[in-house]
Amino acid sequence: MQRRTAAAGTALVLAASVTGLAATSGSAQATTHHSRAKAPAAQVEKLTSSRKAIRVATKTIQPGNTVFKVYRGGKGGELQVLRLKKGYSMVQASKDLGAMFNGNVKAVRRVDNNIVFYGGIDVPGAGVKAPNQWGVDLDKPGTYLVINIGNNSKAVGKFTVKGHVHRGALPQPTGWVNATGTPGANKWVTPASDPHQGWMKTTNNAQEPHFPVLNQVQESTTNQDVEDYIATHTQAPPSWALPGGTEAGVISPGHTMVWKYSAPAGKYIVMCFWPSKTDGEPHFAMGMFKLFHLS
Repeated sequence: MQRRTAAAGTALVLAASVTGLAATSGSAQATTHHSRAKAPAAQVEKLTSSRKAIRVATKTIQPGNTVFKVYRGGKGGELQVLRLKKGYSMVQASKDLGAMFNGNVKAVRRVDNNIVFYGGIDVPGAGVKAPNQWGVDLDKPGTYLVINIGNNSKAVGKFTVKGHVHRGALPQPTGWVNATGTPGANKWVTPASDPHQGWMKTTNNAQEPHFPVLNQVQESTTNQDVEDYIATHTQAPPSWALPGGTEAGVISPGHTMVWKYSAPAGKYIVMCFWPSKTDGEPHFAMGMFKLFHLS
């Protein structure tokens, strides 16, 4: 898992970054006789990860499909969008997100029940000017928060969603990786092979939040190899892991995101390290993984 051993840390850093919460109180083309009108595109929100803040380009946007373009402004990590449900405070969210990764199952359940996660994506690497992107339906009016779950930053961005629903379409996916299952029995569902680049679609059909982590593995890797590794309870990278990979942010049950990705062709494992609300164990440690190919 090389750099993906930090994927479990994604969850841990989420807690650290959200402590910062407590400190913060397209048009359709005309139809002709020869062609149909093209659907308008999703609205776009630009996010920039700087050293001291997360800059949000548009402070008020409409509900509906939205593509987030993430730019690097001197700080790396992974930006995540979320919304707190009514009656659940920033202070409580900060406490629960810190406690849930230390085996506090009650905190896991409060987070699962009171925070809606709308996905996220890595900040581009140093020197990369093109943005990383993901898209999601912002389905409710209210205040949305943007946090950096990749580097222990306490910076928090905010924007408001209100007004008429924007009817634009998200980018067309070229592949898919979905989550399904019941608490304690979560699993990934994938085709035998997805393209190795394009737009991935991830729908969370389960009852707990999940985030997809794709790590390249040796072609000979089997389910038994992965199960044997899980049984060791080690933090060391497995012998069958390779450096290539890609991932997206946390998505709540009943929500779908699309995320732009590019990874070397080959065999992959998709995992999730979110803690279970049954016993606090990371989903991967409970057997939530799937081997498949990017071709």
